[in-house]
Order: sequence, then structure tokens, then C-alpha cells
Amino acid sequence: MKTIEELREQIAKTSYICGSCGSCRSVCPVYREIGWESSAPRRKIALAKEVFLKKKEKQATGQYAQRLQECTLCGKCAEICASGIKTRELWLNLREDLRARGMEHQNLTQMAHQVKTTHNISTFPNENRLDWVDDLDEVEVEVSKTGSEVAYFVGCVSSFYPMSAGISQSIVSLLDRANVNYTVLGSEEWCCGFPLLASGNSEQVTELAQHNVEKVRALGVKTLITGCASCFHTWTHEYPTILGGGLGFEVLHATQYLARLILTKQLEAGNMDETVTYHDPCDLGRNSGIYDEPRELLQAMEGLDFVEMPHRREMADCCGGGGNLAAVDKELSQAIAVKRVREAVATGATILTSACQQCVQTLQMAARQEKLPLEVLDVTELLWRSLEE
Repeated sequence: MKTIEELREQIAKTSYICGSCGSCRSVCPVYREIGWESSAPRRKIALAKEVFLKKKEKQATGQYAQRLQECTLCGKCAEICASGIKTRELWLNLREDLRARGMEHQNLTQMAHQVKTTHNISTFPNENRLDWVDDLDEVEVEVSKTGSEVAYFVGCVSSFYPMSAGISQSIVSLLDRANVNYTVLGSEEWCCGFPLLASGNSEQVTELAQHNVEKVRALGVKTLITGCASCFHTWTHEYPTILGGGLGFEVLHATQYLARLILTKQLEAGNMDETVTYHDPCDLGRNSGIYDEPRELLQAMEGLDFVEMPHRREMADCCGGGGNLAAVDKELSQAIAVKRVREAVATGATILTSACQQCVQTLQMAARQEKLPLEVLDVTELLWRSLEE
């Protein structure tokens, strides 16, 4: 966590180079829904300046706190910023300050308590992390098996939420089909910590990072894979910084690893007679730079008609499920998701796919709410379906 002086310096530099051009407003999913200037990235910078840099500093108000937490952390404002302002980093640091002031949203406080108590974001005991395995008939999932080649880090959403169980089931089924020697951590897997980082609670993440890395190292695996975009971003971008060095093993998103298996002929894709479009998750795409491998998996499926949405790759729109927004304002999160699923339907696709369990869950709910003729699946679910068919 930055000190007040370090935060003041960051805000001073940001304020100096921000030209208030308004380009960030045109791409901000929250501003496009709310419409008030106070919800735009440039105004949030100005509000932070008033709190930290004026000769007579203003009190941090409830509206200031609300606007900072009404953000998906999608990073699109940074992507389009002509001045190169690292806005996502700034929002995270300002959320840390909000928490220090005791001004974080009560749902985020409750979530932090939940993770501390159960080591996951659900209300279930961590011993229930393998409940999704019960519906697998022909695949035997090994737990904490030393000497495995690969460790699969499932993530909280695919472990505890039935809507996303198909993702973890598909990934292990694909690994099994490719004869990969893999293992999972079971109850020894703790939340990666991303929801806490996104709420400004980085201090609590250190214990989670130390535990998870220690457990994976003890297995002696060469590669860790995860199907969760936020878990992937945390393992690759946050853990090395938190722990002060390399992890000692390779970390890949599941789509990267599966694309590698297809390239080496260890796994073959099946047939899929559907028109499909792809949603780039913010934490996998814009915030981690992974765009090609999910598309390679789609293009490997014979018969599949892949169509792109207008907003894609670096300029992809957010699903609305990032940055803990649903915990702060569920209706706002859902409104952003509705725009995205409507864009998917406009391509003529019958299936919208993504490579993030949170994106899939958020977009599924939006498609159902709007009663759209659109099925929402993870890329790994679609790949496994192509083999089943």
C-alpha cells in the first residue's frame, strides 16, 4: 500500500499530464450508463486532486467513494489515454486509501471477512471446493498428487457456483483426453486474492499468495494452469511482486495450454456447426495481453463459423463483472452486460464464448434477462462439446 505522500505524488503527476480531453469518457462502460461527469475517469482524477492536493484539502465524500468503486477496472481508459496515464493502477491505489479511511462498500468489507474465514469468496467451507467433481462420470481427478506435470488452479467461481461448474469439468475432461498428468489442490487451494486487490485490500493477499505458491511448489509441477482470467492475472502480474521474485514454475491460462496441446497434436478439436463470437475478458486480454490462443481454439474446431464483434481485442468492451462492481451496484453491472450480449447477437452468432468464468456468468445472466437467442459458454466448454459431438 502506498503512503499518503506517495499517493499525493502519483496524483500530482497524473493531474499534471491529464489534458481532460474526455477520450476516456467515450470508452468507459460506467460513464456510458450513468452519464454524469463525476463517473468519468477524468473527473475522478480531478476529485482525487481536490482530496489530496488542494491547499485546503476537501474531505473524501460519500460520492467520491461511490464513484471510485463504480468501476470495473477494465483498463480501457488507460488503453485509449493519449497521455499514457496508468489509470487502473491509480484506481487501485485510491481504493486502498478508501479502505484505510473506512469508506469501502460494506459488501466489500463482508467479502474480505469471508475470504479470511473460509479462504474463498463463497459462503461454503473450503472443503467443498471439489463438489463440481461429483458430476464427472469417467474422469478421476487427482488431488495434490506430487510429481504431476501440471497443476490446475480452479478458482472460486468454478469451484463453488453451479453456473460455472461446466468450465472446470470441461478443463479436466480435456486434460484427461490429452493424457496430461495433472492434479488439483482441492481444499488446499485458497482464493487467489484478486477480489481483495480489486477492493483495495492488498495486505490480506500476501498470506493467500504465500500459501498458494508454497502448495504448488511442493507438488513439483512444471506448469500451473487456470481457466479464470483474474486468477491468471493475479498469478502472473501480482504474485511475483508480492513475493519479491519468480514463482519457480510456468503459469498459463487454460486456453494457452490447450492451444499448445492442439499445436503438438496431443489433443484434437472436434466439429461444431455453430456461429460463434468471442468476448475478450479484460484481465486476460487488455490487462494481460492474451488475445490469440482463445481464437486459435475456436478456429481449430471444424465447421465452426467464427465472427468477431466490433469491439474486440484491445478495444473490447467489459462484461460488467469486473472490479467487484456487482457487489457495489448489481444493476449497473447488469446494464453493462446487457450492452455486450446485444452486440454479440447483432453479429448473427448463436453462441457467445469467453475465457473467464466471471465473464461467462455475468453474460449468461444478461442473456437470460433479455431473453436473447444466445447461449453463453466458456471456450473450454465449447471445445469439449465439439469432442463430445
